[in-house]
Amino acid sequence: MEPPEGPPTPPPLCRELWGPREAARYRGDPRGGLQRLVPPGACPQSCLRRAAARVLLPQGYPESVSPDYLQYQCWDALQALCSTLTGALATRAVLQAVGVGDSAATVTGATLAWVLRDGVGMVTRITFAWLQGSRLDCEAKQWRLAADVLNDAALVLELLAPAWPRAGPALLTLAAATKGAGLCGLALGLRGKFGAPPRGLMGTLGPPPGLRGVTWGVVTLLLGTHLGANLRAVGALRLPTLNRPRLRLALGGALRGGAQGGGATRPHPPREGGVILTVPGPEDVNPREPLLPGFSTRLSLHLGAPLHRLVQSEAEFRKALECGADDYIIVLRPSQGWVGVGLRRGAPPDAPLRACAHALLLEELLGPDLPPGAPMGAALRPLQQRLRRCPPGTVPWGVVAESSRLWRTLGPAFLRGLAAAGWETQRHLLAPDEWQLEWAGPGGGASEDKPRPQ
Repeated sequence: MEPPEGPPTPPPLCRELWGPREAARYRGDPRGGLQRLVPPGACPQSCLRRAAARVLLPQGYPESVSPDYLQYQCWDALQALCSTLTGALATRAVLQAVGVGDSAATVTGATLAWVLRDGVGMVTRITFAWLQGSRLDCEAKQWRLAADVLNDAALVLELLAPAWPRAGPALLTLAAATKGAGLCGLALGLRGKFGAPPRGLMGTLGPPPGLRGVTWGVVTLLLGTHLGANLRAVGALRLPTLNRPRLRLALGGALRGGAQGGGATRPHPPREGGVILTVPGPEDVNPREPLLPGFSTRLSLHLGAPLHRLVQSEAEFRKALECGADDYIIVLRPSQGWVGVGLRRGAPPDAPLRACAHALLLEELLGPDLPPGAPMGAALRPLQQRLRRCPPGTVPWGVVAESSRLWRTLGPAFLRGLAAAGWETQRHLLAPDEWQLEWAGPGGGASEDKPRPQ
């Protein structure tokens, strides 16, 4: 006789996916928290293995690359290692041939210092690429200028090395680390936009004993001209693709009543639900875009965040569903300076743009008071006051819910305004993370079968 079947297992509240693969399922626990479950058939990875995969493998691996990627990279890494070691032996021979030192130990020490210098530069490039990832392309102007500053700082360190022989190896190693980050910033996606990286001409200007003052005067003049020319070159660009800084400026100009700081705007702004938004165009926004990364932001924005980063309990998850939109949930923590957006699996292609603009609307409400003539200012100014009275450590769910309600009117008008002002809205550089969430209906709950394809 078969044992009686128990009550059916309730469906999970939410699924968490990394790209197309399911990473976790969430259920409520008796204490009101969220229980994170590893899906059947998934092999839990150690923290070290996950960290190594994120550092060494491309985002979205293996779905984001062709099947032959791993095999090619393994063989390519082996040939690069052999080439590096062969080059180190050749460097030792060259140093010995030109008379560096008077013993084998001196030549070997110089070779090891050289290898250490190259190794530090390689590790720096890998680490920098892991930390910044696709943001190097998404904020191209900012990272181009930052890369030039880093390269110039490395050149100064190299020029200082001969003056302090004892500290020379340390200075060269620090210069290699600085230059590694700078070259990474130039190489990952920037070459096609701005041309080839500058060559290290100033590395040949080692200060002769009798001409140190003249040499450093020339170096100072060249560095100042180099950075000034780069500043003017990057500032001259008028890019029509939206990244986060440009979207932030376009939204701020629209909410505060048009363009700021001069510049032409398009006539006949779109009308949606009785709201008129004059959105600044690329010619108005680009000159005001900050040219160093991280400036002009009030909140750290995580677009495409995992569920365990957004909420800590079942009540918070259900509140986020209640206060969010159909295609995403949004959680604001003003006292932590953080706003997170969870993107829904299968959402339309424009969902990241709409969600990012909604998050930047909340950031704008944390700024200065909206002017009297701002579109929908009468509805948005009370939200500003409520945000300022938000107790530390809490999520202002009422403000989030009200902003979602207002965004149903403001959002379509703003997106139409972006297109009318000359922005590309079909393609963006907002760099959403690979995490996606799947829930069913306004009350949550996901099906037990496989997640539906995109």
